[in-house]
Amino acid sequence: MSAVSAIENREIRGWILKICQRAQPYGASFQIIETTLLEADFHVSLTEIKAHLKYLNDKDYIHMEEHKKSGVTRRINFITPQGIDLIEGNIALDPGVLLDETA
Repeated sequence: MSAVSAIENREIRGWILKICQRAQPYGASFQIIETTLLEADFHVSLTEIKAHLKYLNDKDYIHMEEHKKSGVTRRINFITPQGIDLIEGNIALDPGVLLDETA
């Protein structure tokens, strides 16, 4: 993830977390996350987005589920209760996730 700064990485993770929160209870597909980030003027590669999703998943802020329909498999990302608590300020801030009010 050398193409973007550490602060931008933190900001992107905050956006992804809020995208997943807003997509409740249906979750957010990779395509929804990618499109929303592009519309917010974040120019990140697919590999970088996947790395951010893994980071948030490893921290238990989101979880991923695979859904198959008509022979197509989609990975859907859901916010967890811990992710909601982070956004709402019910747990300590995470230095790896920037939660900006505009996201």
